[in-house]
Amino acid sequence: MKVAAVQFAPVFRDVDANLRTAESMVQEAAGQGAQLIVLPELCTAGYSFQSVGEALPFAENLHHDSVSMALMAGLVDKFNATIVWGCVEKDHGTGDLYNAQVLMTPGGHHWTYRKINRWGNDFIWAKAGNQSPPVVQFLDKKLGMLVCRDAKNKASGWTDFYEPGDADVVCFSANWGDGGFPAERWVQFAAENHTWLVVGNRYGQERNNNFGEGGVCVISPEEEVYCDGLKWSEPCIVYAEIP
Repeated sequence: MKVAAVQFAPVFRDVDANLRTAESMVQEAAGQGAQLIVLPELCTAGYSFQSVGEALPFAENLHHDSVSMALMAGLVDKFNATIVWGCVEKDHGTGDLYNAQVLMTPGGHHWTYRKINRWGNDFIWAKAGNQSPPVVQFLDKKLGMLVCRDAKNKASGWTDFYEPGDADVVCFSANWGDGGFPAERWVQFAAENHTWLVVGNRYGQERNNNFGEGGVCVISPEEEVYCDGLKWSEPCIVYAEIP
């Protein structure tokens, strides 16, 4: 399986611009033969909302009329690839907002995961998820899902989201922030869980948050880090072949 870890800086509160960028990056990755494409956390609208009211116009009902779902459904079928991305989700029943991740396979089948271990602005506008990430079968691989700080496994009431062998590949959408690359926790996560980790990430300053120069990569269970093609503070894609 050829995988692609995508990096770009979402434009805060500009869904149209961000979806155009996401579409372009997906087309580029698929054109290089990627079968699994992982985009950053909250890549449709940005991260730094200061109230529920501010985030609400950018929230999506992922089971009904959703602009990102419609776009990605067309792309997964066009390129016969699986796409993973982050967005603001509005629960259809409660109206609560979540920092969510979506995994969509060809045919429009999709699974969602809500970030549990919140950080920073998440506490202002997003509720914490309360379900473990799903594991999805795609080709001959078991695909897991995870959002940013959930890689730390320290949310209240949770000790770990995976056990070794649960997933062959974990699709990791992040807004990781400035710091060392690759983050030590990413490498530990791959080794501890005996899984490949595909890191989609962003870069740049957004309001009060400094996401630094970015950094995307693919990490093997043996702690090998693949980052050929990484560009600091620029849109880029890193590829790897997972045997």
